[in-house]
Amino acid sequence: MNRTNAPIGTVETLLSLVEYLEVNGEAGVTEIANAVDVSKSTAHNHLTTLRERGYVVNEDGRYRLGLRFLRIGETTRMRTDLFETARPQIETLVRGTELVGNLAVEEQQKGVYLYRSRGSDSIRFSTQAGEIHDLHCTATGKSILAHVSSDRFEELFDSIELVEYTEQTITERDELLDELNQVRKHGVAFDEEEYGRGLRCVGVPVFGPDETVVGAVSLSGPAADMTGTWYRETLPDQLQATKNRIEVNLHDY
Repeated sequence: MNRTNAPIGTVETLLSLVEYLEVNGEAGVTEIANAVDVSKSTAHNHLTTLRERGYVVNEDGRYRLGLRFLRIGETTRMRTDLFETARPQIETLVRGTELVGNLAVEEQQKGVYLYRSRGSDSIRFSTQAGEIHDLHCTATGKSILAHVSSDRFEELFDSIELVEYTEQTITERDELLDELNQVRKHGVAFDEEEYGRGLRCVGVPVFGPDETVVGAVSLSGPAADMTGTWYRETLPDQLQATKNRIEVNLHDY
């Protein structure tokens, strides 16, 4: 099968075009077509698609990569920086405790754990770094959801499925909206056994240098232990101090 007619071949061609421009800076359509071994019309069609999406720029018949890649690169870099910056802070936070520290981000309308650190006496959780969770039922998810931009919030809020994991899970949009308003007001989110029975969690958002939310950090533990002033005030204060240090370090990158 011809590579330009196969879905995988099409992706390979697009990536080859991008990689060629990355190395060579700019080039005309004939040069690009010859370099990636496709017809001139095929190269032109792919370049037109990339140009329309902002990934390449055409100046007098010469193509170069567009600034859309800069935004993607900055997003990836920020998440890498977030991981590197947050990891030691979370490890310090949970050291000598029975809690689990979590770092999560939003991707494709889901929460993704970038990092989890267990205190020396913590219970074992089934979720690990890299695992995906819903936003409406976790402290990190609600922290992120409550602080995204208004446009992103509308997109997420209207599209997420309110899956019921326990009898405590919020499954009504009006109730979730009220909950998120409280999270936004107080800057802290709670998971009251909404994602797993017997587990509670408290989380706060983390903001990048441009003041947009880039993730959230949280502390998880047995519901029997996560109670009272310690749960409602002490742990949120500790998380706020941790997230402040993370944000300061992110500004230094």
